[in-house]
Amino acid sequence: MKFRDGFDYYQNRQVWEELCLNVARTNYHSLNSDEKTFLRSLNDQLRQLEDKYAPIMAAKLQELQAHVADPSDWMWDFNLSIVITFYLHKDDPEYEVDDDNILMEFEERFSRKYPRDHEWGFGATNVNHAVPGQYYTSEHHCYLYHQLYDHCYMDWRDLLRIGNLFVDIKIEEQSGMLPVNRFTNK
Repeated sequence: MKFRDGFDYYQNRQVWEELCLNVARTNYHSLNSDEKTFLRSLNDQLRQLEDKYAPIMAAKLQELQAHVADPSDWMWDFNLSIVITFYLHKDDPEYEVDDDNILMEFEERFSRKYPRDHEWGFGATNVNHAVPGQYYTSEHHCYLYHQLYDHCYMDWRDLLRIGNLFVDIKIEEQSGMLPVNRFTNK
C-alpha cells in the first residue's frame, strides 16, 4: 500500500493504521541478512538525517521564539515542523511513472518547549528507541526509524520498499487577530 492521491495526510495515516492492525506483521527473524542489512542502513541514514536537521530545527525554533517574545514584532505565534516523505523504490510493484509514489509521510512538530533534554524525540539519536523485548534489541534504533515501524504502523517489508526520501521544513508564521478600522459615512 502507498499513500492515496485523493486522501489527505491524516486520512492516509488512518488507512495505514487500520490496515496494519488487521494484518499479521512480518517477524523480524524471518528477514534474510540482505534485508536486515538494508534496514540497518536505513536506520543509519535516518539517524544522520536527525543529527543534521535537529540543530537546524532548534535554531529556527529559537529565531521564531525571539520574534514572538518581541512586543514590537508582528508575529504572535508560529507552527514549525519537519516533514519526511518516503518514496517507493522504482523497482516496487506499486511504482507508477505518473504518480507521486509516496509510501509514507512523517511529520514532527516542534513546540515552544523544544529543544527538550533530548531524552526522547527527533534528534535524540544517543537514545536507543528500539522497542524493549523485541528481537532487535541489540540494534540501536533512532527516533525516526522507531516511528516508522512502531507508530506509523509500517511492516518491515514496507520499510524495504523505500527508495528515496525528501525533507521539508514547514514554518507557519501567524499574526493573530488584527483589528480592522471601520469607516463611517456621516
